[in-house]
Amino acid sequence: MRVLYYGVHDAAYPRNTRIRAYLVERLGARVEVVARRRTGSRVRRAAADLRGLWLGSRGVDVVVLAEMRVSHAPLGWLVSRLRGARFVVDRLVGLHETAVVDWRSVAPRSPAALRLLVLDRLALRLADLVLIDTEMRADELRRVSRAAPVVALPVGAPRWARDRPPAPPSETLRVLYYGNYIPLHGTELVLEALALVLPRRAVRLTLIGGGPRRDGIERLVDRLGLGAACRFVDAVPESALVDAIGANDVVLGVFGDSAKARSVVANKVWQGLACGRTVVTQRSPALAELQVVAGSLLVQTEPGDAHALAGALVGVVPRTIRADLVAPALDELVDRGFAGLEAHLRGPGRSS
Repeated sequence: MRVLYYGVHDAAYPRNTRIRAYLVERLGARVEVVARRRTGSRVRRAAADLRGLWLGSRGVDVVVLAEMRVSHAPLGWLVSRLRGARFVVDRLVGLHETAVVDWRSVAPRSPAALRLLVLDRLALRLADLVLIDTEMRADELRRVSRAAPVVALPVGAPRWARDRPPAPPSETLRVLYYGNYIPLHGTELVLEALALVLPRRAVRLTLIGGGPRRDGIERLVDRLGLGAACRFVDAVPESALVDAIGANDVVLGVFGDSAKARSVVANKVWQGLACGRTVVTQRSPALAELQVVAGSLLVQTEPGDAHALAGALVGVVPRTIRADLVAPALDELVDRGFAGLEAHLRGPGRSS
């Protein structure tokens, strides 16, 4: 089987890295990556993307549209049809939910919002197979369109995320946030909760990452008088995250107020659990299977409730579950989802 993975924005991003590894290691596929062009004018970037897609798709059996490239679904579909290949869309990051619901950078009733919604739905209609990250989100997509089967592929933990020994004993609870301060993460709620925790328990919050919203978060820390309890660190390579996780007691998940925030299982939830750390994140039906596997390592709080999050942090106790026992069960959950992908790719394709 030959596969073209088109529109990859970051070849080290856990989502496409895991899917590509599965295709190679489990299906014996030859996978070629066409990365998203990032330099030059818009016209030059588009021309380079088109050239890479056309030349790279020669002789392939499957074209996979990467998670950050939903807007290119019409182009990917056309080239797939001309090449006689199946067209698979990874719908992990929707255009409308990101710009309109999460970032709120586009007005909900604007022409731009309608365009993004149309592109999202067109991707579902054109795909031979749609990939998503949780069954909860898969059900949402199935309600929108039944044109193609939808397979939930759990994000899972990367290979570097494995059991770490407990951090040295300390009277201070060490809490870790990492990410780009996107609305999905709900960092403002985390800081509100931290202000409630500090009179009851000593806490040090380390925040790793950058992005356009970091300055606003730093100002909020100052306004709330949390400077002594917070430490900001610039983004680190993925390889350094395991040490950062290992130096803390708690990894924070997501606390945003969007529908997406209540239906995803973030990378850091998987990573924190696989490293043997308590993960605190907001409650979601998408976490049901993971909760059974992780037990007390996974603590869920009521969405949008800073008091609930504060109570969870006050109540955190040293871990009692060995992550080297949890990690294999996490991998089994992921393997179950990927078995569905294998069944579809080895089976007959959708006629066009």
